[in-house]
Amino acid sequence: MKIDRTTLLFFDSSCLIAAAGSPHGGSGFLLSLCERGYLLAVISLPVLMESENNVRAHLKSIVLERYYSLLNNDPFQLAPVPDRIEISSMQKQINIKDAHVVAAALEVDAPFLLTLDKRLALEVNQTQLGIQAFSPGEFIKTVLVQHEDYQA
Repeated sequence: MKIDRTTLLFFDSSCLIAAAGSPHGGSGFLLSLCERGYLLAVISLPVLMESENNVRAHLKSIVLERYYSLLNNDPFQLAPVPDRIEISSMQKQINIKDAHVVAAALEVDAPFLLTLDKRLALEVNQTQLGIQAFSPGEFIKTVLVQHEDYQA
């Protein structure tokens, strides 16, 4: 699959937290590509809330500062919050905790969901929903190289 500057990447909370904690890791790298216009980052309000709550509860204040900086610097598109019916239909295939993430990604027709949650990635990739889930590292190694601006 050829990807370009209009390709949507839906980031789940684990990737936002990872980017705040380690700006030079895979999540941070992909967000920097979005910031420079090579890809489009998409998130939802529930993902933002989950990310912030986890950063506040489990990480140092410097990470919270980087998290806010990340939100200010990256041009995120905000996906609509899925309604209960959409989330309920997801729960047949996706864990109840993550159904809202997949429903929001599908709402904006994102072809890729980025997550560090291996169970979520496996569940998504076993469905026929039309979306693929990758860890940031897997995406960089297997999909990003197909980007129209990629130069080997």
